[in-house]
Amino acid sequence: MHRELNRRAELSEFRRAFGRWKPRCVVFDCDGLLMDTESLWILTQRSVSESHGVLFDAEFQRNLVGLPASRIGPLIAARAGSDPGLVIDQLLRVNMTMVAQSAAPMPGARGFVAAASSRVATAVASNSARRILDASLLRGDFGAGFNITVSADEVAHPKPAPDVYLAAADALHLDPKDCLALEDSEAGAASARSAGMKVIAIPTPGQQPCAHLTRDSLEASDLLNWVEEWGPRTAPGQSSKRARVGGSAAEQPNAKGIG
Repeated sequence: MHRELNRRAELSEFRRAFGRWKPRCVVFDCDGLLMDTESLWILTQRSVSESHGVLFDAEFQRNLVGLPASRIGPLIAARAGSDPGLVIDQLLRVNMTMVAQSAAPMPGARGFVAAASSRVATAVASNSARRILDASLLRGDFGAGFNITVSADEVAHPKPAPDVYLAAADALHLDPKDCLALEDSEAGAASARSAGMKVIAIPTPGQQPCAHLTRDSLEASDLLNWVEEWGPRTAPGQSSKRARVGGSAAEQPNAKGIG
């Protein structure tokens, strides 16, 4: 009895934020949320900036958080007087090497994905290029934990535009209002909210995402308890086999130029 009362008290913030609503799908960001790749992306930006003689100070770094290579490359190029396309390619090459060698899942990510995917559909909506997203998720060893994955180069506009989240919902034949997004950045949370999704933020240090609820980690006990309340899975007509918005990995060329 006492334990049940504690559980109800622990879930009170979720009741205030969501009432009795529960998602039909959880859409995850990747970098900084599922995978500890945000630090690798910052190292990539610093390395490429400095190779072009651009000062990578705290203000410049903050302005780049949550942005893809397709937008960061021109910003670095403008300061350096370099070709934006060459800078974008350099960002992708350097980051791909770092991710393939060093990327690791965030604390609690594997367990949370397993818990969510046993109850609802799951997807990934990332601002990374397809080749980097695939390499990162492979390093994360999430198995067949996602019904669909969407990368920034498969939509017209990256985050903070809503395109990647809308594409994920559309691929699963779901209304965005039935989806929960988990994000770590301001740009990502803005993207998900613009798509019409409810958002829980697990913020990257220095970020203050506008979300319906914020937690420090995917290991937060009340977050996991809320997921347990969702009950058994009722999938929305999408195969549990991992898929891409643009087709299978074997059917798609490596993504280039947009991240």
